[in-house]
Amino acid sequence: MTDNWKSSLGQHMWKHIWIHGFVIGVGAVLIGFLVWFFITETPSSSTFHPNEMAPQVQAPPGGGLPVSPPVAPQARVDSPTPVKSQLAQVLAGIRQANQKKDLPQLLSHYSPSFPQLQQRTQQISQSWKIYDYPKMDFEMTEVKLLDDQTAVARVAWEVETHHIGTTQKKNISKTYRISFARESGQWRIKALDKAE
Repeated sequence: MTDNWKSSLGQHMWKHIWIHGFVIGVGAVLIGFLVWFFITETPSSSTFHPNEMAPQVQAPPGGGLPVSPPVAPQARVDSPTPVKSQLAQVLAGIRQANQKKDLPQLLSHYSPSFPQLQQRTQQISQSWKIYDYPKMDFEMTEVKLLDDQTAVARVAWEVETHHIGTTQKKNISKTYRISFARESGQWRIKALDKAE
């Protein structure tokens, strides 16, 4: 009976040692993988640009399978369509601010570095005392993203004005070349010039 007891105790100890060994081995493999992952990770400052050639995969010295270098995630590049819609939101905000005659909302769409912003603000305030703007339509063309923070577009405005005193209507058409700047994550008008 003691032989059976010693035999089952021996089997239990070997089983216990085997389980501990397995757990320790799996843990060592996971730690090794994590260390390898963090050591071989490329610095986050390097980015892959679509116009650049991808690095060539080379076989290690002494033969064997080629090892592919780790690839950093690609930086998001705005395509012209999303930029155009973002710039159109700025112009729609300007239209809404003019129709509501909301000066703080209007100024939120202009860059603080807009040339002669103070004078422009005074001119707009004066025109709001004389005119209402029931209809303001715009068409944006020739949108160009110059870099991540600047863009230009040609914008044609069709504006209907109502003189407050005389209720006289007038239609105005103007075309501008507008420079936009992304400031604090928001597109704003940085400059505008009359286009021909």
